[in-house]
Amino acid sequence: MKRVAIVLSSLLIVIAGFWIYSSFTYPTTSPINVISFFIQSKQHPHKNMEQQTVAFLPYWRMDDLKYARFDLLSGIIYFSLYADENGQFVKVVNNETDPGYRWWSSQVIKDLIAKTQINGGKFSLTIAMQKNKTLKSLLNNKNAQKKLIENLLTEVESRHLDGINVDFEYDGEPEEGYQQKFTGFAQDLTSSFKTNSPKTELSIDFFPLSVREPRLFDIKKLSQLFDRIVVMSYDYYSSTSDIAGPVAPMGGFKEQKYFFDIKTTYEDYLKFVPKEKLVMGVPYYGYDWAVENGQKIQSKTLPISDPNNYAAVISYARAKENKDLKQNQCQWDDFAKEKWCWYKDEKNIEHQVWIEDNKSIEEKFNFAKKNKFSGIAIWTLGYDKQYPDLWNLIEKIFVVKVKP
Repeated sequence: MKRVAIVLSSLLIVIAGFWIYSSFTYPTTSPINVISFFIQSKQHPHKNMEQQTVAFLPYWRMDDLKYARFDLLSGIIYFSLYADENGQFVKVVNNETDPGYRWWSSQVIKDLIAKTQINGGKFSLTIAMQKNKTLKSLLNNKNAQKKLIENLLTEVESRHLDGINVDFEYDGEPEEGYQQKFTGFAQDLTSSFKTNSPKTELSIDFFPLSVREPRLFDIKKLSQLFDRIVVMSYDYYSSTSDIAGPVAPMGGFKEQKYFFDIKTTYEDYLKFVPKEKLVMGVPYYGYDWAVENGQKIQSKTLPISDPNNYAAVISYARAKENKDLKQNQCQWDDFAKEKWCWYKDEKNIEHQVWIEDNKSIEEKFNFAKKNKFSGIAIWTLGYDKQYPDLWNLIEKIFVVKVKP
């Protein structure tokens, strides 16, 4: 009996120790989930990656989490919490809970933080601000900036987050002085984290044209402050474009075929940002537009005033499943390194569709690898749904090859 008692006591001590460890290390989930995630991580060990492979997870794509390959992801960035002009997180919009905040508060995200970390990845939070008036109000108020930084530090500490991603987007050219104010805010943010949470990785998102059209961003100074620079190298042509075109053309700018392209984007950035800090945004989507002439490349899109106007995101998975996209009505553009197709809808309206497929995404992955960037950032996790092709490409290109 004494031996049994000793064994039981030892077992209880082990269980209690694990319970304390898991509660401290992974405070957002239960110890039972921690055990489950550890088992999963042993069944599918994380691959040894040559470069970072991170993915943005918008709150509106949560249902697609089940397709994620955690063994091939260096990290997940939740998109997003929004900040208001007082430095507080936006919790209510139009008398309803803001969906980004609602998901962030959910147990699904809390469990996902621990699952990502146990499976060998990092989990980060995007703080976003995308309204000019709100952004300017924040930059005019040092107390609000201080409050936002405090709130972010609290989130990192309470949830044991690995990173903060800043997505502040200003539309147009701000008045004089706001670029300096934004740089000052960035200095305060990064300094506070280096002092209070030095292991937190800080990243910031920039547009493709931000070197040539800086707006709020002093690229040279900001690149020295942040650990990672994420270039949103997509939406070169978007739902609001007057012309149908590639969402992320690899080339064509110097040949005056496209107004800008990926190669030129990174030529610009490499003048100010070390390649080891650059993270290449890679789109898992294209666009479908109603156009004047679907068979003419870069056709004019129908104006908003036209009742037949149409512009929609077409994800990688949706493009594969779209029966309108017939092979004999698709072509490969060798400048953009993308595929485009045309079709007529049930109203006999012509459409032009630019899509990202295996071939175009492989071009982008190889570009990031060849240039030895820090890695890639997928927009968005889940756009490929159940199809394994792009995960296979990540494994092929970014996993360290074991020599026989």
